[in-house]
Amino acid sequence: MAKKLAREVELLADVAKAFAESLNLEATLESILKSLDTHLKFERGIVTLLNPDSEMINIKVAHGITEESKKAVTFRVGEGITGLVVQTGKEVVVPDIRLDPRFLAKTGDRQIPKGRKIAFICVPIKLEGQTVGAISADKKVGPEEDFESHVRLLEVIAAMIAQAVKLNKSIESDKKRLRNENERLLRELKTKFKVQNMIGTSNAIQEVYRLIYQVANSNATVLIRGESGTGKDLVAHAIHYNSLRSDKPFIKVNCTALPDTLLESELFGHEKGAFTGAVERKLGRFELAHGGTIFLDEIGDFSINLQVKLLRIIQFREFERVGGTETIKCNVRIIVATNKNLEEGIQNKVFREDLYYRINVFPIFIPPLRDRKDDIMLLADYFVGQYAGENGKPITRISTPAIEMLTSYHWPGNVRELENCIERAVLVCDGDVIRSDHMPPSLQMVQKTQSTDGLTLAERVATLEKEMIVDALKKTGGCQRRAAKELGVTERIFGYKIQKYNILRK
Repeated sequence: MAKKLAREVELLADVAKAFAESLNLEATLESILKSLDTHLKFERGIVTLLNPDSEMINIKVAHGITEESKKAVTFRVGEGITGLVVQTGKEVVVPDIRLDPRFLAKTGDRQIPKGRKIAFICVPIKLEGQTVGAISADKKVGPEEDFESHVRLLEVIAAMIAQAVKLNKSIESDKKRLRNENERLLRELKTKFKVQNMIGTSNAIQEVYRLIYQVANSNATVLIRGESGTGKDLVAHAIHYNSLRSDKPFIKVNCTALPDTLLESELFGHEKGAFTGAVERKLGRFELAHGGTIFLDEIGDFSINLQVKLLRIIQFREFERVGGTETIKCNVRIIVATNKNLEEGIQNKVFREDLYYRINVFPIFIPPLRDRKDDIMLLADYFVGQYAGENGKPITRISTPAIEMLTSYHWPGNVRELENCIERAVLVCDGDVIRSDHMPPSLQMVQKTQSTDGLTLAERVATLEKEMIVDALKKTGGCQRRAAKELGVTERIFGYKIQKYNILRK
């Protein structure tokens, strides 16, 4: 009795250890069935789980039967001993499998020596009052076999398995939710960065779209050039999400944000102990981008040392981590961008000529905003809609004088500056129309300097009055009566003002 109790204690210790060491349900159950065989000689251990959709009982894991049987054998609810246990939720003990017609031997016939008996014990696995499966095993019958104690032991293990099944369902549910969320986000990114969704119809930007389509499905290295704020990162995103690598990672690295020592570690990773503070191995951005695209923004700021390492990656698709000796292969599409004159950098010996020719395989130049005047209002209207929605403001349009401000400004900060101006205008606007006085001082100063004579107070008032009348007429579709009511004046006075300022109602 003492030996038997000791074996059971050892078994339960092994079972608890199996649950503690792994979250993989199949690996845990396989370890438990092996322990049952090792400590108590329970042969042919099987854990079956009920599929609630098909109402079929499938083998989840098994010990002591062939792989073919694991895959092929299933039970209907109520079929055989296992089906009966799942149906009734009660354990079944068969002292001699040769004498019980309910035992179907679906997993294969037993080789039973003459004069020996094999018992079959099956216990339900219950979760929150519902039977979700069963655990069963063969047992060679000894002279004084204690079936009651075997059932109690299996019931304890079945209760532990039930909790493992519950945890596994929760993990699988979380994984499915995360997969669905990742797929949704990826679909949104692909939609967001479709070339058709990029804003602009000018000839200059149409040429950029054409080049994106040409290079997207290749593995060619792309060099994106243009002034700061022109949208080089949007072009890089569009190339990736319209390519065959769109389901793989897109990794962006701002090369000016980190000093050289940290940038090298960031790009290529480092080994534990490579430098002070390197307490563990770190994967670099090139490793994280494997199979996808890496976007190196402001490549013109790379040091000569890093340029050499980047040249090797482009040529041979391999590198070593900082402090490491292992050569790592990487399958990465490289896109680089710069607002600097690389040719001038070559002359000044701050940019390698061989690297320049390696990255200049397929150059794309993004024109500054001042060279695509036709796109200014398209971009402005887009930003108005975006920031009005974010801030809950009922802004519907931009007034004519404000439009004149936007189109006459030279935009040294390009699209980024335009976006910032519109965001500010939306924030200070307290009506449904963005007016010239909502624009930032930089734009208003341009309007002032374009006039040869300074405006008097009366002239400034007249300008604002004319602007408000034009806006009211636009808002009411040219209806003079409604426009007058909108401004809180009589129709007669409104008509007088229209004549005074020579405003065409249509």
